[in-house]
Amino acid sequence: MTGSGLEELGIKLRDNKTIAADGFLRTNIPNIYVAGDATGPYQFTHTASHQAWYAAVNSLFGRFKKFKVDYRVIPKVTFTDPEVASVGLNQLEAKEKNIAYETSTFGLDELDRAITDSSDQGWVKVLTKPGKDQILGVTIVGEHTGELIAEFVLAMKHKLGLNKILGTIHAYPTMSEANKYVAGIWKRQHAPQIILNFLEKLHKWMR
Repeated sequence: MTGSGLEELGIKLRDNKTIAADGFLRTNIPNIYVAGDATGPYQFTHTASHQAWYAAVNSLFGRFKKFKVDYRVIPKVTFTDPEVASVGLNQLEAKEKNIAYETSTFGLDELDRAITDSSDQGWVKVLTKPGKDQILGVTIVGEHTGELIAEFVLAMKHKLGLNKILGTIHAYPTMSEANKYVAGIWKRQHAPQIILNFLEKLHKWMR
């Protein structure tokens, strides 16, 4: 950002030459706010748009109420063929941070819509807390994964687990069913065996 006149204004830069800003996207000059790649830390168009709302609202109404920008759940999409979309932790990051996790994976080769569209290469992988349906991270590989990841972004932001996704009706046949099916895989992995065994014996007795 050097050479753009910021030095003359006295606006502080970070060591990496991005514009320094606080949690409200305010620079060291109180009436100047910043958003996007100029400040980071994420260089995505969707995070720039996200920041722009905070910068605009805080600059207009900050004297009455300020809103701290929320970076808790940031989706990432690499538009290759196939696409790779992710949110939260992946397995490598979880291992590096020594965070315990379980994985549930659903292959798109089992999804009717993907088979029909000849786009059945890829998978949905979800990391959850051991024994719980809390989502730690999701990685999706395949076609249109930038659209599929949105449901998991919503779930993570509002603390909805896989049980909520499993209990949501998804239109058939759609790619979004993959999200429900991976939640179903998690559910089967955590089926209450004691209760199921009891019910099996009960129904045998009832017959």
